[in-house]
Amino acid sequence: MLEGTVDLPGVGPVKKPVVYGVGGLGAAFVLYMYYRNWSGVGVDDTGGETVDPGYDDPGILPAVSGAVSSDNSYGIDDGDTSTGTSGITTNDAWTRYAVAQLQQSDKWSYSDITTALGNYLANKPLSSSAQEIVQAAIAVAGYPPVGAHTIISGGDTSITVAPTGLRLVEATATTVKMAWNAVAGATGYRLYRSGVSQVVGVANGTTGEIGGLTTNQDYQIQVAAFTASGAIGPKSSPVKVHTKAVQLSKPATPTISGITKSSATAKVARVSNATGYNWYLNGQNHGHSDSPQFTFQGLSPNRTYKVSVAADTATTQQGPRSGERPFKTKSK
Repeated sequence: MLEGTVDLPGVGPVKKPVVYGVGGLGAAFVLYMYYRNWSGVGVDDTGGETVDPGYDDPGILPAVSGAVSSDNSYGIDDGDTSTGTSGITTNDAWTRYAVAQLQQSDKWSYSDITTALGNYLANKPLSSSAQEIVQAAIAVAGYPPVGAHTIISGGDTSITVAPTGLRLVEATATTVKMAWNAVAGATGYRLYRSGVSQVVGVANGTTGEIGGLTTNQDYQIQVAAFTASGAIGPKSSPVKVHTKAVQLSKPATPTISGITKSSATAKVARVSNATGYNWYLNGQNHGHSDSPQFTFQGLSPNRTYKVSVAADTATTQQGPRSGERPFKTKSK
């Protein structure tokens, strides 16, 4: 009666004595065999366990000497096959992957991480904190796939000397170009001007331009050097500069349209560099407009008037006045 085998689903033929004759121990063995087969773990010819080839185990990323986390615990789940690094083929993808992982740690900000990795890929000197970030990035994402990159120290070096020799090279109505002497250890320079607290210009070399200035205006300009890690040195002594005044041309004689018994509209071609227009009626200033068009109101009926115009800017005395254009209001 106990001869033969029993075919168990997922396990295969099992001798009846194992199933019926050895009690709980036999049942436990059968259940274990069933679990091994069902979970994808089999037995190879030598008796060892094998893993179903369909399961892609990413394993543990290689540790890097000096990495912040020796176990690479920056959000990577070693059992999650969707976060592997095998598909990373560009440095941009490597950076985005590393940033995503390191942001799961509270140790650094997004800005700190991206700055450190950017300087690393550009082969710039790194501060101690930046080196730590890069080492952790390599620990969780491996080395960048493109190019040879080395962790270069020296980014902690501070600059204690202000640039000297700051001078004006050229001024226009809205810009100034400055030059200064180089500072040892600097990788760039920041420009500052009076009236604005933030940086108004950045230069890689020893010349830089500041734009968006007002015409015919005084400014105080300063410059400071900075290192590859972003450490900023002291500002230079301020230098006074002056933007040029705008030379406004004489407008053409206005044209008149839309005449009624109490109003008329004057128009003129736009004047280069002008920001506004002063309108004159019979030699007296009657109003101002931002555009080269103006409507005169409150006129008397059946009366002759003469219109002229002059261009101006916010800080420049107005230019020459145009010729006069006569017109007569309607009687009714």
